[in-house]
Amino acid sequence: MTSRSPSRATPFTWLVTFLGVGHVALVAATGRLRWDHVAADALLLGVAWAGPRTRRFLAGGLPLWLTGMLLDSQGLWLFLRGTIHTGDLWELERRLFPAPGGLNWPEWWATRFHPVLDLICGFSYAAYLYEVFAVAIFFFVKKDTRFEKVCWAFLLVNAIGVVIYLVYPAAPPWYVLKYGPGPADLAALPSPAGTARFDALLGIHYFASFYARNTNVFGAMPSLHASYPFMMVFFLWHKGWAWRVPAALFSALVSFSAVYLTHHYILDVLAGLTAALAAFLVVEAVFARRTAPAPIAVPLTTSRGDTRA
Repeated sequence: MTSRSPSRATPFTWLVTFLGVGHVALVAATGRLRWDHVAADALLLGVAWAGPRTRRFLAGGLPLWLTGMLLDSQGLWLFLRGTIHTGDLWELERRLFPAPGGLNWPEWWATRFHPVLDLICGFSYAAYLYEVFAVAIFFFVKKDTRFEKVCWAFLLVNAIGVVIYLVYPAAPPWYVLKYGPGPADLAALPSPAGTARFDALLGIHYFASFYARNTNVFGAMPSLHASYPFMMVFFLWHKGWAWRVPAALFSALVSFSAVYLTHHYILDVLAGLTAALAAFLVVEAVFARRTAPAPIAVPLTTSRGDTRA
């Protein structure tokens, strides 16, 4: 007597296998293959083939992997981007949000940093991404449909960001502080900016390594650092004030850190918050439409039993 194996491959398993193997082939063909590419794709395949339980996670969590691949592949289509904005955005920020002395706020904070703020803001800048994963896993464990919503909203907000990076490429404040507001220097290397002080205080190279892999120096608008925690506020809102307040405070801290660490303008932050709200609303609308019950046609009958249209 034979029985069906619980880990039998499904069409979804083969789709994920195609995506994982295809991605490794793509990064190898474009000369970008690193050990973490192999590790991420191997993990994807392992989860897909391990069995139905892990596939249940992957069915909703696949957008997280897709997001990583989207951001990692930005360098492939940078040739499509428009005119890079440097000094014009710097001046617009100064006019709309003036700091003391006629400066803009990133410029003002660049010379008024403090070790305590460096630690607090550096921590928030390191933890912002892990908050998304923690919230997603929390919803998965609770078997809450918000797990899928978080994952798809995460992919969507990043897609919005990447499109804007191409349509409106913008230099971050640290770039203008270092290279000036003139024509964009396409040879400029990525920089950890203010987060380098966090690395120095702790004697680590976390942010130096993180930003060394950045393929798009001119992707300041919108601030996805601000987008992620702001979006989590909406997803955690139903949990009550005990969840809302910490989530909102962390979102505010990351937004402040983006400006304090000279990675973003206030304009970038506002754009990031707008993108987060848009992604949340779109995903909520799509899921509401998908789960809405189909209308039931009830025939109208007369007392004689005939039906009327």
